[in-house]
Parts: sequence; structure tokens; C-alpha cells
Amino acid sequence: MNTPLNFPAPAAPLYVLADNVDTLTLVDQLSARLAQLQAMLAMTRSNAGEMFRRMDAEYQEHYLWACGMIADEARDLMRMVEGRGFAGVDDRRERERV
Repeated sequence: MNTPLNFPAPAAPLYVLADNVDTLTLVDQLSARLAQLQAMLAMTRSNAGEMFRRMDAEYQEHYLWACGMIADEARDLMRMVEGRGFAGVDDRRERERV
């Protein structure tokens, strides 16, 4: 498969997926990254947001940059999952035969 994932920081793809990665693993990684992004963004609003807004502007910029990188990775992962026509079915056995 060797699908390159691109991020805003590096000039070239940072890593590639293993040829035998199954769709459920992609969905698990996507779910994890979205949960992490949700937790990070929760710190920018409401009471937690007050603390965020007191941070140095450079730290705020880096924090939001990290959020953006996670969002980009999630978008890339979603495209890969969509490309496989995932419908919540575990395809590990099917991919092992290929």
C-alpha cells in the first residue's frame, strides 16, 4: 500500500503505512487521533480556554499548530478508510489472504 501521509512540518511524507495494514487498524488510529484532538481543543474554550488565552502567544500558536497537524492526519486516514469502502466490517482475514 505504501500510502504517504503528508504533514505541514516536513517537506516530504513522514511515514508510510505497512502494506498489510487492515481497515480496522486505520479506523482505530483515526478514532484515537480524533479523541486526542477533541481533548486538545476542549482546552481552548470555556473555563479551560481562559487559561489557554493566558498562555504566551507563541505557545498558543504551537498548540493550535499541533491541533492542525492532528486534523490533517485524521483527514488522510479518513480518505484511506473511505477508499476501502469501509462499512464497519473487520477485513483482517480478507486482507491476510491477499
